Amino acid sequence: MPKKVRTAKGQIIDFDLLRIKEQMVEGPKPSNVQARQDFIDQKMRRRVKRVKDQLLEAKKNPVDVKSDLEVKATEEGPKIDEVKEPQKRKIKRKVKK
Repeated sequence: MPKKVRTAKGQIIDFDLLRIKEQMVEGPKPSNVQARQDFIDQKMRRRVKRVKDQLLEAKKNPVDVKSDLEVKATEEGPKIDEVKEPQKRKIKRKVKK
């Protein structure tokens, strides 16, 4: 007879079922499951390698970022102009006919 216990929260726990599941996990994996896990691992390794390569490339070629502020040289010293407003984008909306 399965050993079932009710917890304080009211959930029923079947210890025999848990033991069976543990035995399934500890046992050898079927060949199709192992092949699928190997495929996923290789896919993740490629993805990690690609990201690392992109990071190394980004370190080699830093991006020149222009500021929204313009600095002008004057007789009194450098002068910073007002912040430029970003241009508004026009949104094309689909019209139902």
